[in-house]
Amino acid sequence: MTTLLRVIHLLSAAVWLGGTVALVFVGVPTVRLLEGDPRARLLKELGRRWRPIGWGALMVLVSTGLVIAGRDGAFSGAGTEFQVVLGVKCALIVVMLIGTYLHDFVLGPRLALEIRERRTQATRPAMVRVGWANFALIMLIPVLGVWLTETGR
Repeated sequence: MTTLLRVIHLLSAAVWLGGTVALVFVGVPTVRLLEGDPRARLLKELGRRWRPIGWGALMVLVSTGLVIAGRDGAFSGAGTEFQVVLGVKCALIVVMLIGTYLHDFVLGPRLALEIRERRTQATRPAMVRVGWANFALIMLIPVLGVWLTETGR
């Protein structure tokens, strides 16, 4: 059963990471070529189509990760290298979830409105910073997962 959970966890990570890379390096740069309402509409459509896939993969990742960690005895005792790395990974996941929420449901809609209304894009710098910080976390978190696998329990 643990092997199946690990496979599901890894496939969900591939969806989350791969989709994010595709959006960052293909989707968004392409959309930036447009202006005004078409740009806002396409950004909204990308978000609308990606959100169920991305958030679904993220929820599967979190739930399978918690079950796997529980089976590995991560929540009993304290202080082992495994538990410290797991704690750091969990903290980074929480930060990433907050950043992803802000990006998708606060800053994104605000920027889309600014673009649609042809206003100064005051939200863009914050959205870019949050986006790149999330991207860095999305790349780092699987590295910690590999570290956990190598450290063992």
